[in-house]
Amino acid sequence: MSLLDIVTAEPGVRWCNSGSALLPGIFGFRMEKGLISGIMQRANLEALMVASISNGGDVGQIFRVLGHNRINIEFINQIAYTNGDASVILCVDSKDLSSALALLEEKKLHIKARDIVFLAKAGILSVFPHREHALVVGATIKALSAGAIPLIAMGSSISAVSCVINEEKVPDAIRLLSNEFGLS
Repeated sequence: MSLLDIVTAEPGVRWCNSGSALLPGIFGFRMEKGLISGIMQRANLEALMVASISNGGDVGQIFRVLGHNRINIEFINQIAYTNGDASVILCVDSKDLSSALALLEEKKLHIKARDIVFLAKAGILSVFPHREHALVVGATIKALSAGAIPLIAMGSSISAVSCVINEEKVPDAIRLLSNEFGLS
């Protein structure tokens, strides 16, 4: 479906028309059923932030030190600032939290990070869109916002939109996203 497929069905009401069932959706549009193929969840994670890495810091060191110590990274999102600095948000398995924090603190000066911060016990929800990636991102943000579920981080790839949220909110988020995309 493209913007050309969005038609005015009746005065003041806009619909996404693809021949599918039409469901309440984003921005006053109706979200079509079948826009995503499913939702995958990952729990028992811890979200961390390596904050304000100075320009010239070695961001790769974060991943080398954790990888050499067999700590898997379930989610990575790097934020680059206009001054050349960066911050990295990552998720590790709960069993690896204390080791990851200790290793990152040990390398903090080499990485040139201002701080290593524990953010939250986290879960990751990944939504797998069939198409119309921007609509899926918009609908995902809208559904989570409507349920007062704040995002810790969000990332996307060609095949999925992934959201890091507080672990305790995962069941509510699955319900909201299932309703939004007509999976329930």
